[in-house]
Amino acid sequence: MYKCLSLMLMLLSINSYASNIELPKESYRIDNEKRIIVCNADLSKLAFDDQPVKFKIDNNDYNIIDNVKSLKIGVRYIIALDQGFVRYSIYFTELPLIFISTDDAIVDSPKVFSKITIVENDGKVLESNAGIEYRGATSQNYPKKSFEIEFWNDKIGDDTKDVTLFNLREDKDWNLQAMYNEPLKMANSVAWEIWDNIGVLYYQDKEPKAKSGTGSNYVEVFVNDSYQGIFAISEKIDRKQLRLKKNTDTETLGELYKGDGWEVTTYYELPDFDNTSETWGGYEFKYPKSGRDWSNLYNLHDFVMNSDDETFFSQYKDKYDHNNLTDYFIFLNLLRATDNSGKNVYTAKYDKDGKYFFIPWDLDGVLGRIWDGSIENITDDLLSNGLYDRLWQDTKEDGFRSGLKKRWTSLRSDFVTVDNLMQLLINNYSYLKVNAAYERDQIANSGSTISSEYEEFAFIREWITKRIAYLDETFGLEFPTPTSEESGDKTNGKFQFYPNPAKNQIYFINKNEPSENTFLDIDIYTVTGRKIKTVSQTPLNQSLFIGNIPDGNYILNIKSNSGIKQSFKLIIDK
Repeated sequence: MYKCLSLMLMLLSINSYASNIELPKESYRIDNEKRIIVCNADLSKLAFDDQPVKFKIDNNDYNIIDNVKSLKIGVRYIIALDQGFVRYSIYFTELPLIFISTDDAIVDSPKVFSKITIVENDGKVLESNAGIEYRGATSQNYPKKSFEIEFWNDKIGDDTKDVTLFNLREDKDWNLQAMYNEPLKMANSVAWEIWDNIGVLYYQDKEPKAKSGTGSNYVEVFVNDSYQGIFAISEKIDRKQLRLKKNTDTETLGELYKGDGWEVTTYYELPDFDNTSETWGGYEFKYPKSGRDWSNLYNLHDFVMNSDDETFFSQYKDKYDHNNLTDYFIFLNLLRATDNSGKNVYTAKYDKDGKYFFIPWDLDGVLGRIWDGSIENITDDLLSNGLYDRLWQDTKEDGFRSGLKKRWTSLRSDFVTVDNLMQLLINNYSYLKVNAAYERDQIANSGSTISSEYEEFAFIREWITKRIAYLDETFGLEFPTPTSEESGDKTNGKFQFYPNPAKNQIYFINKNEPSENTFLDIDIYTVTGRKIKTVSQTPLNQSLFIGNIPDGNYILNIKSNSGIKQSFKLIIDK
C-alpha cells in the first residue's frame, strides 16, 4: 500500500511540471500483449523544456517512471498509464516501421488482402492495399516467418501498383525477410554487400540501371498490432532487376531460371524436360513469362556434361561470361555458401546473343554457418559442382585457373581483407545495436538472437582469417599473405582488436588463459602522449565505444591484472 501511494505521489509530482510530448500519430504502434511501444519519430523535432518527459499516446497520458528530461534512440524507457498500475516499455528507433493489418489468416499461398502502412524516420508515410503471404520453404517452420508482399490498388490483386521504398527500386513485389535463423540478423545483407563488391554484369555499360544483386533495408514490423521484430525488406531478382532484354512475339531474347533444388542445377544430372511444366530438375522457369521452352537450358547443361574436353575448353567462354564464372566461384567459396552451388542460384542471359551468368539468392548460410543457422566450422575445402569440376581442369595459360588466380590476387589487394569484411559486419551490427533492435527482437522472438555478440564476432573473424588463408594457397595468390592484418595478430601478443581503422566501436580478442587475467586496463593516448580515455573492464565485456573520440591516430595500451601488456596503433576514421 505504501509503495503504491509513493508511486502515485511521484507521478502526480511529475505531472505538475512536465514536458508534454505528443507523439506523431503514425510514428508508433502499441503491442498490448507484450507491453511494448516502438516509435520512430525524429527526436530532434520533439520539444523538450528541461522538465520530466510525459507522453500523450492515443489520447492517454503516460509518465516515464524515471526523472527523464530528454530522450535517446535505443534506450528502453518504462512508462506508466493510470497512475502507474499499467506499465509499458517504449523505445525510439531510427528504423522504418511497417504496420500490417489483415482480417484473414496469412498462409503460404495465395496472398490475402491486407492494409500496409510504412513509416520512415523522417515522417514519410506510405499507405496501401497489398496482398501478403508467407515465403520460404524450411523457414516457414520457424516461429518468426518471412513474408512476400504485392502492392495492390484493389482488394483482390487484379490491379497491382509499383511503389518506391527507401532508396530501392520502384516495384510491386517485395520480400520481408524474418532472418530468424541468422544470429546477428545480417548474414544475408552482408553477403549481398560482398557480392556487390565482387560481381560485375558484363553488359553494365549498356544497362547502367541493371543490378547484379538486391538492395535491402532493415525495418521493424507489426502484424495486427503484434510486434514481430527486425526484418529486412528487399528487392527481388527478376528480369527488371537485371535489365534483361524483353522478348518479342517471335524471339526469345532474355532468359532467367531460378535454382530451387539440387538435381539438374548442380550439373550432375540431365533428365528429359517437359515444356508444359514450370519446373525442370530443380529449376523454375522465370522468364520469358510465355512460350516456355527448356531446350536452351537443357542444351547448356548437355554441353557441360557431355562435350569432350577439346570442345568444352575451347567453347565454354562463348556460352558463359567467363568473368562471372570466376567471380561467382570466388564468392561461393569466400563465404562458403554451402546452399548456393546449384540451389539458390539464378542462371540468366541478357539477350539472344548474350552469355549465361549466375546470380546468387537466399544467402543466410554463410561465414561458418549453414542454412539453418548452425555452425559448420570448416575453412579448408572448396565448394563446387559439375560445371566447376570441369573448369578446375582448365589449366591453360588463359584458362579458368589462371583467370581465377589473377582475379583473386586483384581482390586480395583491395576489397577482400579480414578487416574490410569485418567492417561490413560491424557497420550493420552497430546500426541495429545502437537502435536496440536486437533487444526488441528478443522480446518478440525469444531464442532467435545470439546471446553473445562478442563470441559470434570472434568466431567469424577467426573463421574468415583461416578461410582467406586457405583460399590464398588454393587459388595461388601471387604475393605473400600479409602477416599483420590477415593473421589477426599484429604483435604476436595475447590481445587482438578489430577493426582498425575503426569508427564507433572496437572489439577485443583475448588469447590469455582465464587464470591469467580477471580484468583489463585499457588506455588510449594521443600521439603526443596525452591520455584521453581509460577503462577497466572484465574480459566478458570485450568491446569498447570510441564514437566520442575525434578522428585521428592514437596509441592503445592494454594491460591485464597479471602484468601482460600490449600496445597498438589505433586509427579512428568515421
